[in-house]
Amino acid sequence: MEWELLGIILAGLGALYLWVFQIPYSLPHPLAVTGKRENRFDILRGFAMVGIVLIHIHSYFQFFHPADKLVIHTTLFFSNLSRFSVPLFILTSAIFLRKKEGYWISKIKNLLLPYTFASMIGYLLKYNNYHVWEFIQFYCLGKVFAPFYFVPLLVQFYILFYVFEKFLINKTFIKLILFLSFIINLASNLGFFDSILPDEYHSISILNYLFFFILGIKIGLSNEEKNKPKVKVSLLFGSLSLILIFLLVLFSAVYSLDFKNHHLVYPIFFFFVIWEVLPKFGQTTIHWISYIGNKSLFIFLLHPFVIHLMHSVDPYFFGGPFLGYLVTLILNVGIPILIAITIQKGKSLYRLRHSGELS
Repeated sequence: MEWELLGIILAGLGALYLWVFQIPYSLPHPLAVTGKRENRFDILRGFAMVGIVLIHIHSYFQFFHPADKLVIHTTLFFSNLSRFSVPLFILTSAIFLRKKEGYWISKIKNLLLPYTFASMIGYLLKYNNYHVWEFIQFYCLGKVFAPFYFVPLLVQFYILFYVFEKFLINKTFIKLILFLSFIINLASNLGFFDSILPDEYHSISILNYLFFFILGIKIGLSNEEKNKPKVKVSLLFGSLSLILIFLLVLFSAVYSLDFKNHHLVYPIFFFFVIWEVLPKFGQTTIHWISYIGNKSLFIFLLHPFVIHLMHSVDPYFFGGPFLGYLVTLILNVGIPILIAITIQKGKSLYRLRHSGELS
């Protein structure tokens, strides 16, 4: 709880800095050029997807080498550093969300069907005793694999948007809604709703991430502001980044704290920093991160299978802790991408063959 409050204090100091120096910093805009999609949001998904894998790599190393403090503190640092990932996915999912024809068809086809298939295979692979009711519970709560909770969480937000779309995209009310969502999210993070909500629901509670979803909608409604001063903003982000790195090292190496992934301040700070830093990345780096972002659904659904099977092999087998960490990361990102490429090429060949038969 105290880390959440510390984050709010730091955010307050940052806001005071902007106010004192009269810096008109605006929210990132969804359209860099009129009529074209801002690809930095897709690149952010690539960062978030790698972050999710890093969180689970820490658990993998901890499973085999809990006594190797230096290694575990290092993997914990990268895990805590990556705690922006789920909030960032929710935020970017809301930016371009619109209620239109085929709204649920696209959600079922592109999310629920792959999730259903992965959950069924995962349940058969991971568990020995099979029960239909248990599978239904695991499916609805996203418990087949640890990261699968994100899908029922996201579906709840899709339902919320579908029901209240006219209210949520109303520019007259959006600032008030954003403020209220912050208060609700903060209260949830501080545990005010824990005794009210069922224990099984805590992991997929939309109250833990409501602010990120509403902020995504707000960004989706924002407009580009030109001639924005950069120097003092960069100074602020640089200073806060150094403080943040120090705190992450302190919490990971000294206190061995495993952060929650729905603290309010850190994911938003990371989002703004990456938004400013991305133009400075080389084109090759941007291309690869964007490519990972485009394949994020495959990586998200398939990497739990990879790391589950890897629990039969000590990560140090791949060349020690350092190389083992890199190999584990490459395998958990690379294998799902290879499967995605194979499936997509198979679909393309099928379509070509089918169209040839028709002609």
